Amino acid sequence: MIISIMIYNESGLLAYEARFERCEINSDLVSGFVTAINQFGCELFPNNDLCDIVFSNTHLFIEPRDVAGQNVTFLVIHDVYDDQKQIEAIVDALYAEVKTKYVAEVTAKTVSPAKLAPLDAFIVNLFAKLKRKENPFACSIDE
Repeated sequence: MIISIMIYNESGLLAYEARFERCEINSDLVSGFVTAINQFGCELFPNNDLCDIVFSNTHLFIEPRDVAGQNVTFLVIHDVYDDQKQIEAIVDALYAEVKTKYVAEVTAKTVSPAKLAPLDAFIVNLFAKLKRKENPFACSIDE
């Protein structure tokens, strides 16, 4: 079960988020956490990339990708039982959609999540093709 999909621009600002489960996730806190862990890991292990953070029941799948010369991070928070290959396929499809239609939105200095709202429909269609049960409209909002 996927809990949340987030896209962060190069400066670490949230550009897009879809939540699939009622949970209280502070997306700014998640960004700071992932950025700090990534920087810490790169200092300790300079030849490795951060990909997964695993808690007892939750995975954070972290995939930095180049979009028009900028580092855009795709983050999928999911339970540990989810198929990792399918999570990678979801990120690949989302990356391809962003790279072809939303370059300006994810590389802008100021974030405008409303401009990425059409990704909701893209995800719904993608999940239908993959026969996934998550609903991106059953979500909670940051306090």
